[in-house]
Amino acid sequence: MKTYPFTIQSSRGLHARPCASIAATAKQFDASISLETNGQEIDASNPIALMSAGISCGDDIILRISGKNEDEALKAIKEIINNELLQD
Repeated sequence: MKTYPFTIQSSRGLHARPCASIAATAKQFDASISLETNGQEIDASNPIALMSAGISCGDDIILRISGKNEDEALKAIKEIINNELLQD
């Protein structure tokens, strides 16, 4: 299992574009991928679940990935996070 903790920096929080990007990317890998925040675990391949979680600026998140392609999935999703959620 791979984990990547981060804090949302974007003032818009986890909004539609990164939700769609994360979900589309998660679906490409043979791995279980989720985001955990405030004791809630969210399926990263489900854009509606991601948007419905109400993740805001300042929220602490843990990306969790397990499966055959976990290293590749972590790299791909970290790139989305770094480009869209760790800056404003």
